[in-house]
Amino acid sequence: MINKKLFITSLFALSMGVSYVHAEETASEKSADSARDMKRKTKKGVHKMEDKGCEMVNGKMECAGKKMKHKANEAVDATKDEAKELKNKAD
Repeated sequence: MINKKLFITSLFALSMGVSYVHAEETASEKSADSARDMKRKTKKGVHKMEDKGCEMVNGKMECAGKKMKHKANEAVDATKDEAKELKNKAD
């Protein structure tokens, strides 16, 4: 048979852990997340415009390296922002 006190204590501990994971973000954290998202989207738009302009002037092959660098930078930025958002949700 299950020990009732142990069972209730375990449920309480689990509920505290789950509530910690689902902590609410503050208004300032949400605002900072929105600002980071907007900055990332703006940078992505600028990179697209630069890539198109470069392709029109120099051709696709000469601009392929620059385009790959832009994509890598965008991926790094998105990863950093996601990590910050997860950290804010956990705090």
